[in-house]
Amino acid sequence: MRVLDPQVAQDRKKQLLEWVIHHYIQTSKPIGSQMVAGDDEFNLSSATIRNILKELEEEGFLSQSHPSAGRIPTDKGYRFYVDYLVETQRLAAEERERIQKEYARRTEELTNILSQTSKMLSVLSRSAGFALSPKLQEDSVQRLELVPLGPHHLLAILVTQSGLVQHWPLRFSQEVPSERLHLLTDFLNEKIEGMRMKEIQHDFSSRISQAEKEFKDMAGLARRLLKEVLQYSESEELYVEGTSQLLSGGGFEDFEEFRSLLRIVDEKKKLARILEQQLQEHLQGTLLRGGAGGPSVVQVKIGTENMVPELRNLSLVTAPYGVHGKRVGLLGILGSKRMEYPKMMALVNFVSHVVSRTLESWGERGKSKKV
Repeated sequence: MRVLDPQVAQDRKKQLLEWVIHHYIQTSKPIGSQMVAGDDEFNLSSATIRNILKELEEEGFLSQSHPSAGRIPTDKGYRFYVDYLVETQRLAAEERERIQKEYARRTEELTNILSQTSKMLSVLSRSAGFALSPKLQEDSVQRLELVPLGPHHLLAILVTQSGLVQHWPLRFSQEVPSERLHLLTDFLNEKIEGMRMKEIQHDFSSRISQAEKEFKDMAGLARRLLKEVLQYSESEELYVEGTSQLLSGGGFEDFEEFRSLLRIVDEKKKLARILEQQLQEHLQGTLLRGGAGGPSVVQVKIGTENMVPELRNLSLVTAPYGVHGKRVGLLGILGSKRMEYPKMMALVNFVSHVVSRTLESWGERGKSKKV
């Protein structure tokens, strides 16, 4: 009697498990041994296939509702599938082109690009897409510019050392001559350039007092301006699109379970905390690699791996975005455990690189213009 080489047997088992999970994702129907035997990919008897499937069930990769039913993947099975496919991520050329065109025509507003990112991820994945904005407390100021828009309006533009650009309008009661506004801009930049946001916050009172002495007629404007810069640096916003797609993905035992998921999505602070933890896990990993063709920085959490009851029937696919190798935010997809993992991982990976390159281009243009 010929004894099968243990490595060959193990490889065959992995190949069969990958086949079962792939076809379950495609059909959403439990997979039986006859269905496997009917595929020309395996030159195995039905009895051999049944034995392998039984082993995979005993090892926790597959589950079966009753003896005559087909098998479906467990969270452990999906984890095997994701790890097995990490090196085979592919994204169609037309989808890459579509993504790049979308970012090429967007305005230079961080809020716009993050909102657009969540929408694009949702549309292309047919799941919920999200983008978590950066916290800038650890970032440093490169330049703060005040641009007059009219007698009582100005545009404040903040550029950080990592290359992020943010601008917002301000309205004030008194009219400020352009030359005084330029002097105030130079004064503030002299005092805060190169400082981290939280350092500015600690020295806030003394710096405002100094500004008040030198710019008595503009002390109120200086105080309000720096206060808004600091408030912005502390803020963190989550953009989510496509939550209705989660219902069509199925996998919920009852409506109450789905309603609890919607609550966590609607109460963005709780979901943002979950994603902030994900970002911290990314930060503890390797440095962000540049270029769309670079190694993947995608992380996948399947079902109970999320450690949050509301997400136990979903998978979370995330990747950080950043500037010049520094990770500053997170984006990704929340969807069914039956998602097409290779495509979703490739999508999230590619979008994270495009967002990073877009933010870097803003910073380079800002430096060249000496914003």
